[in-house]
Amino acid sequence: MNINYAQLIPIIVYLLLIAGIGIWAALDQKRSATGKKTENYYVGGRRLGPFVLIFTILASAASAGTFIGGPGLGYQSGLGWVLMGLFQTPTAFLTVGLLGKKYAILARKLHLYTYTDFFKERYNSKIVVGIAAAGIIIFLTAYMVAQYAGGSHILHSVTGVPYSTLVWIFAGIVALYTAFGGFMGASINDTAQGVIMFVGSIVLWFGVFAYLGTPTPMDHKFALNFPDLVTLPGGIDATPVNFLSYSVIFGLMIVAMPHTAVRAMSYRNSQTAHRAMVWSPVVMAVFSLGFAIMGVVARLVDSHLSNPDLAIPTLIEKSLSGPIGGALFAAPLAAIMSTVSSMLLIVSGAVVRDIYNNFINKNLADSRRAGLSMVVSLVIGFVVLLIALKPPPALELIVIFAISGLGATFFVPLLGGLYWPRGNRPGAISAMIGGLVWYIVGQQWVPALGLGFMPVVTAVVFAIILYVGVSLLTPPPPREVLVKFWGTNREIQKLELDRTP
Repeated sequence: MNINYAQLIPIIVYLLLIAGIGIWAALDQKRSATGKKTENYYVGGRRLGPFVLIFTILASAASAGTFIGGPGLGYQSGLGWVLMGLFQTPTAFLTVGLLGKKYAILARKLHLYTYTDFFKERYNSKIVVGIAAAGIIIFLTAYMVAQYAGGSHILHSVTGVPYSTLVWIFAGIVALYTAFGGFMGASINDTAQGVIMFVGSIVLWFGVFAYLGTPTPMDHKFALNFPDLVTLPGGIDATPVNFLSYSVIFGLMIVAMPHTAVRAMSYRNSQTAHRAMVWSPVVMAVFSLGFAIMGVVARLVDSHLSNPDLAIPTLIEKSLSGPIGGALFAAPLAAIMSTVSSMLLIVSGAVVRDIYNNFINKNLADSRRAGLSMVVSLVIGFVVLLIALKPPPALELIVIFAISGLGATFFVPLLGGLYWPRGNRPGAISAMIGGLVWYIVGQQWVPALGLGFMPVVTAVVFAIILYVGVSLLTPPPPREVLVKFWGTNREIQKLELDRTP
């Protein structure tokens, strides 16, 4: 076993930093006041400022795909893929903007702590909660496995550390700081990891310029050697239809991803949200566009990579070897860990609050719920670790399937429930089941359902039709739901008095 210690030691330092933040967050969680432990565990006491909010949303959304898979596609497909990456830049803007103040106010008013708490209160249906919890557990578990496996394979090829050892280290540290530190532990670590990604990308660009020269000579050399990759449709068939498909997946659907949407419940005040909306596109552009372009540039360093996902590792090794290069390898590692920690909390919430608390033990005390959440987070982290040790094939397809499945299931009932008072329980159930089934059938067996687009696009359209049509054909939501979501404070107080025995 030939281990590259020059690159491994900075990664170890990074892991120790993350572990230290996790210990601090665990102590903070332990100091939580009685009755506030669940709120602190799942939404950090709703005290995130703009800096942390920006990076916790973007670091959660910017998974290994942004730093490994995306540059790999840029390496294969050229500048066409970079244009596709444009649609990811407004991630936090759309998450905070579309969900917005209404989502945050409702979360405080109705004591919503997890993603599915919203669906429970809005649709007053155990079926909706059950579908939501099942979708979250299945899709996010698959997503987490793919993250660990993909990142560990790449770092194994660079550092020489055995794959299984890397999986144990990454999964173990994430499970521990997420389980004991909760949302605040995940968010502060997201911020540290987001800063590492941001600074790492800038440092890498300086290294690339020093190694290959300034942008203009690079452009000329690339156009001369790879003319097909600098024009559309390029290697990825960048047609208008595909642009629209990717804009839906990377632009709109990210709003409905459980691990990003829950961040819109956690910020401190309106000023925090406004600042995050202004600055987040700049940071995400550095993430998504910067690394996608670097994937393209990697062809000038090595045009015959056996695995395109090695584009960024190859660029780092060639332009910034030694400890600096090792420190930069923390960027894709940070992307993986920040995304998985966010997902781990969501899955834990689905198990504890949405299944156990709703269907098994409705009188679960706050302190008991927080303690159980820690245990469940550890167990789920361990299960993901075991699966990742022997991952299934086609990891990239698993990631796409998970993202699209979540979008087809949740996008319509989330936004419809937030902004359309007439949307009701039958409409939500129809949209969730219908959208998911349409996507799976179109993706696996009947591609014609996509009508030329990616099947998830037409699946969302079908879900909208079902949501609106079924809601209009069935009775409106109960007055209690309408008052809770659209009533004045006086109406809400009167409703609570009427319900008091």
